[in-house]
Amino acid sequence: MFIGVMKKGDKVISVTSELIAIQRKTGEVDIIPLLKDETGRRVDTEGIVTIGYGTNTVQATVDDVIVTTF
Repeated sequence: MFIGVMKKGDKVISVTSELIAIQRKTGEVDIIPLLKDETGRRVDTEGIVTIGYGTNTVQATVDDVIVTTF
């Protein structure tokens, strides 16, 4: 199995059977969920969460609308 989720300069922080945590070269961290199905494991592209720099806000996009909470 090969999981190609890194770019040059990225670092793996953690790997479990359920997720991979990648620190991007910008310092942000992507939490990448893994799904298991009949073909094996795959990346849940809709469930990726990025932890980045900000002012204690959470943003999510729903149907082309950005929802922000404080």
